[in-house]
Formats: sequence, structure tokens, C-alpha cells
Amino acid sequence: MLLKSWQRKSTMNSKQKHSKKSQLLRRFGSLCWWCQCSFSSEQLTLDHLIPKSQGGSNSLENLRLACFPCNHDRGNSLYPPKKRKKCTNF
Repeated sequence: MLLKSWQRKSTMNSKQKHSKKSQLLRRFGSLCWWCQCSFSSEQLTLDHLIPKSQGGSNSLENLRLACFPCNHDRGNSLYPPKKRKKCTNF
């Protein structure tokens, strides 16, 4: 099935991802948005507050930095991931 241009989900290239991640690091520091644990920038991933699968965008307002476990546990949910008992830098 071919998608019309307005139906395609926009994707970010690596340069755009790096730029957004850098802006978020300056704005929020190197803490996971969800568990508030400190990580190196390499250990943080871009997480969509409103998942793209649910209509979310790649705007800075919709992006936060999350550690992989929190981002993975949350999946495409609108809700935060389950709370962790302690920080574990994977």
C-alpha cells in the first residue's frame, strides 16, 4: 500500500537526531526524563512523549531523553514506565 505524503511518518536522519539530542541535553541535562537517573549522553535515547505511532511528532516539545530501559519499558504507551527501585547505568 502506498502512503500519501500526509500519511507518511516523518523520520529524522542521524544529523537531526544528534542536533535534537544536543538541544535536549542543554535544556534538561543528562538525566533520564522518567527515572531521573544520571547517564552519559551516549546512554540516553530520544523518547517521544506522545509516541509517533499515536500521532506524536519529532518536535522538541514532544521529545525527551530517556535511558534505554525506561524507553523500552514504556514502548508506545502514553503513560510513564514502571518506576525503578534504584538507578542502574547499563
